[in-house]
Amino acid sequence: MSSDSAKRNSGRRISVSFAIAALAGALVLAPQEAAAGIDPVPESSVFLNADGAVGVQRPVLDGIRKAAEDRGMPLEGALNAYIEQAKSNSESSPASQPDGPADTPDVVIDDLTAGELEDIRTMAKGEGIPLAKAIEQVGWQDRFTEVAAKLEASYPDQFSGAVKSENGAWFAFKGAAPVEALALAGGLPVPVEVVSNRGFSEADLAEAQEQAHAQALSRSDVSNAITAYDVQAGEVVVDVELHNAPAGKAARAAVAQELTPSLQGSARGIPVRVQVSDDASYDKQDGYTRGGGALSIGCTAGFNLKYITSATKRIGTAGHCTTVSAQTYSNHAAQGGSTTVKTVWSHQGASGDLGYVTTGAMASSRTFYQDYNNARYADDRAAMPAVGTSVCKFGRTSGKTCSTVKYRNVSLGSLKHMVVVNGSACQGGDSGGPWYFGGTAYGIHTGLTNYDGTNRCVFTPAYLFQNRSYDVWTR
Repeated sequence: MSSDSAKRNSGRRISVSFAIAALAGALVLAPQEAAAGIDPVPESSVFLNADGAVGVQRPVLDGIRKAAEDRGMPLEGALNAYIEQAKSNSESSPASQPDGPADTPDVVIDDLTAGELEDIRTMAKGEGIPLAKAIEQVGWQDRFTEVAAKLEASYPDQFSGAVKSENGAWFAFKGAAPVEALALAGGLPVPVEVVSNRGFSEADLAEAQEQAHAQALSRSDVSNAITAYDVQAGEVVVDVELHNAPAGKAARAAVAQELTPSLQGSARGIPVRVQVSDDASYDKQDGYTRGGGALSIGCTAGFNLKYITSATKRIGTAGHCTTVSAQTYSNHAAQGGSTTVKTVWSHQGASGDLGYVTTGAMASSRTFYQDYNNARYADDRAAMPAVGTSVCKFGRTSGKTCSTVKYRNVSLGSLKHMVVVNGSACQGGDSGGPWYFGGTAYGIHTGLTNYDGTNRCVFTPAYLFQNRSYDVWTR
């Protein structure tokens, strides 16, 4: 893990006053020193498991890999054969598959489910890396997610963020890292960097982001804005789209300079970088019901929902996919069937881009389409995913693709708490579709944005359905 961000931040926090640098249409605001004349405690890092003597022990997988090598066959083929054999040797029951059989079997190889292995295989193909390497990079994600969630919940005022990379993990704290945090992080099977004394929490970053975003949108010359924060760099970045954008770097730098007064008050000691963008918006991609089915408005269904305190079921999707009073839901061809569904709730705002419809004449299920004609059970629902988390999505147009989380808690115009991923493999018609990993539901697809000058897919975290007392219906 690198400590470059620590070096950048230590220099940033001892700045005596706001320093303004407008280069190529970008404005950087450095924070005021917390207390004049008092040197801040410098950042420091503890590196855990740095000797490389880490890793996940997977004896069954190792045996499958060796057998594949001995037979001269690819690991993917050997895994498929093992899973099919295990599936045929097991008997499903109403208790294990309450809504009938699913295409992804309930087979576990060491600590990896068949669903997780399917998703890792898709990632490996998308990135052009060997399956064995992809398993090493992603196979410990559940442990990382558990540690990150526990640290954020236990130390909300001190937690400064978590990032998962291909080869390790990064955690940071506003002050000194708690002893428990070091113990939890050290239990991960990868090299870990834990940073102390960042001087701000992720909650501070999120508050600064919301304030800067609101200030940008309040200006009469700004037509739209996208705002996110980078947990490792410790800064907020605002992309603004102007009603009448000037041409040329110098002119855009002047506009960034003019934005300074309204954003200084919202920075709250957090650096804010402003970029003048040509487009600070997003493109909306527009028997049993299943998440991932088709909606006739031109969207994809997400996950089936259950009211938290009753048996009421709904089909969750994107808010911009529920702007009609009624439409038709259709299963994939393998299952067949369709029904008329009616809009119950449609929202685009503080809870992201979410909506839900009735289940029509069909019964609801806890399954979702993870690929064309391929259903899988939803077994869990994630909270806001950490940066670096691997996720996959299904959309009726582009099908199944996978990526990793780039930014979280993004403000995108009027939409709040959005997640932006690194990849751009999403198209019109994918809106409303499920984002997931293995059997864990992560979010509902919204569309494509050009934040930071790069096309990236964006989704709403599924946990936000709880604001309406609904949640993903899981097994």
